[in-house]
Amino acid sequence: MIVHLIPLRRLAHELLSGADILIAATALNPTNLVPSPTILTRLFDLSPAEARLAAALASGDSLGVAATNANITYRTASTYLGRIFDKTGTHHQAQLVALLKGAYVPVAPSKGE
Repeated sequence: MIVHLIPLRRLAHELLSGADILIAATALNPTNLVPSPTILTRLFDLSPAEARLAAALASGDSLGVAATNANITYRTASTYLGRIFDKTGTHHQAQLVALLKGAYVPVAPSKGE
């Protein structure tokens, strides 16, 4: 589930008296569809480049192929992937892909985690 906390200001207080925030929750369902980079940017606060990389990974591209298709180096793609992990709360590429496709796949922690 993706949860957004939206602060209420000005006229919103008149509609929802006594409330300071609005909570919007979106349930995730397994699918083969991949959200567009624009949606990923808005949902997870990804940069446009990070969103394009995340969408490519969710479509089944490897990090190397996604980097080549985006005309960036593997190292840059790896840096973007680290930022994507931070912003989405995932730690492994499989978790990220599962999240973006609307499912969660638990991954056993590696040694040292």
